[in-house]
Amino acid sequence: MECNSYNEKVRELSYVEFPTQYVWNESDKVWTRKKTKTKSLGRINHVSPKSGDVYYLRIFLNKVEGPTCYEHLRTVNGTVYDSYKDACYTLGLLDDDREYIYSIQETDHWATACFCRSLFVMLITSDSLSRPHHVFKETYNCHSDDVIHVREQEIGVKGLKQKPEAIYHLTLSYIEKSLLSCGLSLKQIPNMPLHDQKYIQDSCNMLIQYELNYDPSSLESEHQQLHSILNVEQKNIYDIVMNEVNNKKGGIFFLHGYGGTRKTFVWKTLSVAIRSKGEVVFKVASSGIATLLLSSGRTAHSRFHIPLNLNENSLCSITPGNDVAALLNKASLIIWDEAPMMHRHCFEAVDRTLRDIILPKNNDKPFGGKTIVFGGNFRQILPVIQRGNRSDIV
Repeated sequence: MECNSYNEKVRELSYVEFPTQYVWNESDKVWTRKKTKTKSLGRINHVSPKSGDVYYLRIFLNKVEGPTCYEHLRTVNGTVYDSYKDACYTLGLLDDDREYIYSIQETDHWATACFCRSLFVMLITSDSLSRPHHVFKETYNCHSDDVIHVREQEIGVKGLKQKPEAIYHLTLSYIEKSLLSCGLSLKQIPNMPLHDQKYIQDSCNMLIQYELNYDPSSLESEHQQLHSILNVEQKNIYDIVMNEVNNKKGGIFFLHGYGGTRKTFVWKTLSVAIRSKGEVVFKVASSGIATLLLSSGRTAHSRFHIPLNLNENSLCSITPGNDVAALLNKASLIIWDEAPMMHRHCFEAVDRTLRDIILPKNNDKPFGGKTIVFGGNFRQILPVIQRGNRSDIV
């Protein structure tokens, strides 16, 4: 359609009404007024609402009289809209789907969220909705009420905690699953949001769910209490480490302190601060007895799958892409207590492994770019005797 000038009679006609008074002259390639009063019927082929702008263009051609160009169709009261859809709503040519929104909200009073999602999918597949994305936004709470309960049943974990954004993407994934069974997809519905596969993968990883299964609000209260009683040195350590974690710089630190200097209290404050944000922190120790002082602590061998027989070329038993590797990728901080008790080959094996599995690859950074805080007391280990044998050391 090109912008051409028409006489006033033509401007009073819609695209569909045009053939009733004009006929196409094939030889001259122009429209001419009919000389006989033969009846003609104008018609435009059916277009599904899922066709996007083509559907809204068809509405205009049926309703707007005397269009001269595409820009003319999108102009309402002197304002040129970016899409035919926005112009249609301004002219009141589309329903606002209010009756469908009320229907889903009413259904939520007596039915499950799963049933509400099924109803929403049925309305989409029957082309009943003018703006599916608007209906989803208005009725989101009706669709997401049971997401945590469903995930608890699927993975067998009680008292599961999920971030709001994780619930949002899981809800979209359940709707997508129902649409796929009907031969459709969220990608085919204009303006509908798409679920992020990362949240789906994390929700299926039991190790990640275990590490995130905390109440952020209670942890935040505990964090404020612990932070308020840090002394000057402890607060300085806290600020330095948290700055590295927040900026994702991947720093490596060693906290040296004698017994009774409250190193464990610093570990607790750091871990609570990070977990209150819904992030993952690892707390490991070199011995099983030391892990008893760490909340949710593990031995380094258990957490990193360090081999028992080590050499200078050893790697941990973690392969890229498995659940343990995914968990390590999500870790914001690693706390390693009683580090001087371990052989250097342990740290070298963990370093090589993290460089291999952490994404994006940071082979030039120690430990794959993760922030690690080692701790311990060198007075608790045997002295190093240069070129000494075992009897000299003992």
